[in-house]
Amino acid sequence: MSKGKITPKNILHGNKKKQEKITLENLLEVASSDNVSDAMKNLYGKDGLINGIKPIDPSYKVVGKIKTATTNSYDWGTGIKGIYNTNIDEILFIKCSDDEYAVWGEMASKAAQKQGLKATVIYGVSRDTEDIIKLNYKVFSKDIKSHAGLPSNNGLLNERIVIDDNIICNGDVLVGDMDGVVIIPQEKVEEVLHEVENIKKFETESLKEMIDKEIPLDEVLGIK
Repeated sequence: MSKGKITPKNILHGNKKKQEKITLENLLEVASSDNVSDAMKNLYGKDGLINGIKPIDPSYKVVGKIKTATTNSYDWGTGIKGIYNTNIDEILFIKCSDDEYAVWGEMASKAAQKQGLKATVIYGVSRDTEDIIKLNYKVFSKDIKSHAGLPSNNGLLNERIVIDDNIICNGDVLVGDMDGVVIIPQEKVEEVLHEVENIKKFETESLKEMIDKEIPLDEVLGIK
């Protein structure tokens, strides 16, 4: 585990009250992508954030296993093929090599919704924002632009994706909300969820120390 954890033992051990167990099913009801990112950083020294991706509607939240697709922005056909490679209640994750053109829009969203996908998350560009929001299909992307390329289907499905220092594979868990998108490697999910529980407990106890006992926040956190 890395140094500099944000869950001081003196606070965690001081509260014996049982806390609700955090699972993938209730994660975004009781925590956030921020907490998951902090948990990843505490445990592994890497926060799992995929830089730049946000929901096209700030109210969107999603947690689920992913299937991958990778292509260039002029090819929106690979994303269409990816819909039918993704199982019900999974998330289609598309990595584009550039951000010049939109690879996802209303028709793709309707097809994905009909297929039972939870969401589409694009390391690239989407469009048809108003129409997608009316569908209530969850789309996350780096940017929004009006123009698109062609359905050339020149990309790849089910490939390992590398973005910055994140390695992303089929079956990994994606957590997305208005603050961003974090990827949890599938073999680390239980450990990360347990650390999120620690972080939420720490946050609750810190607020009690600050508000009920009127202890300054820098003292609560041990900031010298």
